[in-house]
Amino acid sequence: MNKLKILLLLMLITIQPACNKKDNLNVPLNGLGGDTWVKSPIDKWLYDSLTVPLNIEVKYKWDQSEFDMAYTLVPPAEAMVIPTAQAVLRMWIEPYNKEAGTELFMKQYASKVLVLSGSPAVNSDGSSVQGLAEGGLKILLFSINSFNQKDSAGVYDMAHLLHHEFTHILNQQKAYPITYKSVTPDGYTGGWTVAKENPLSLGYISNYARKEPGEDIAEMVSWMMVLGKAGYEDRLTRFLASATQVNRAQYTDGVNKLRQKEALIVQYFRDSYNLDFYSLQSRVQAALKAIIRK
Repeated sequence: MNKLKILLLLMLITIQPACNKKDNLNVPLNGLGGDTWVKSPIDKWLYDSLTVPLNIEVKYKWDQSEFDMAYTLVPPAEAMVIPTAQAVLRMWIEPYNKEAGTELFMKQYASKVLVLSGSPAVNSDGSSVQGLAEGGLKILLFSINSFNQKDSAGVYDMAHLLHHEFTHILNQQKAYPITYKSVTPDGYTGGWTVAKENPLSLGYISNYARKEPGEDIAEMVSWMMVLGKAGYEDRLTRFLASATQVNRAQYTDGVNKLRQKEALIVQYFRDSYNLDFYSLQSRVQAALKAIIRK
């Protein structure tokens, strides 16, 4: 019994200093939301150029919770934030506002938050995601650390992404014609990633357009914007010129279906948003060329 008392006494003496130690527990935990920082020239430019006139917030301070946690990403380089935002303004926002004749168009319809990631989001199958639209309110834009305005391929990729995702947003606001789905009803497939057929021969502008009708129309709009009227016509002309006696009928049918889809898109932009699609297409082309020439 005495040995037990002595043992307990020794234990109390040993742990007493730890119990009496006073740690400062009032240390802020960063990265859990509500963090503050001194506003920089970047923040001021974004506020003046996007937030005030367009009600668009650009998030570049790193917050992994904005993205799917399955992705391994890196933060955007601060030096790339303003060049990326400038390109977004010129190739996407300004053409729509100019065609509509008012800044209120994109203030009303554009996503309210643009979130930047420095790297692409790589899927388990090796494919990568360059951007995502979430519920019409947010666009996640990846790979900005490698964005270079002198790299025409990179500029056109970003333009394609923005116009693709914005088409989803427009379609969420006002549905595209139901007849669009019936132009090529049998070609949609979950196996679009391994499809061997030339998508143009089936009436699709790309393999990804074969995923489902919503992606189809987003791909059509974005490719027509990026290629421009002349580039789009040249693509179809060269495709038809490559036809042989064996597949000529199929190729011609595919292009005819693309023409039907194009006509429905032009009608949709006119009837739903009072926008001249071909004029808007020309504005996007002029903006892209100006960015690359700079």
